[in-house]
Amino acid sequence: MLKIEKSQQTGVTVIRVIGDVDEDGVKDLRIALVDCLRDNQYDVVVNLSGMEVISYMGVGVLVERLRQFRSYDGDMKLVGLNQYTQRLFRMTAVTKLFETFESEAQAILGYQKAA
Repeated sequence: MLKIEKSQQTGVTVIRVIGDVDEDGVKDLRIALVDCLRDNQYDVVVNLSGMEVISYMGVGVLVERLRQFRSYDGDMKLVGLNQYTQRLFRMTAVTKLFETFESEAQAILGYQKAA
């Protein structure tokens, strides 16, 4: 079962994904990211360090929402990609789309430097 925690830190929405983004988890991830768009929160950090597996559909949700955030001059930065996720991102050719960081603090700082 997927658990999603959401918080605000210095104007950035942080989403922590705990569990696997499989068939069932994709829906929850999609809803969490759509909620950000609905609430005009366009600078988002998605922490995947609590996730072991993500499906191709899960990667598709991330790419789809990334494009939407960027259409509002926002962005989505990713934290805590494990080896499996890094390999899947390379295989699906989305590695270059996302900025990735080792910690939430570094990702949030990435927004402050861009401003």
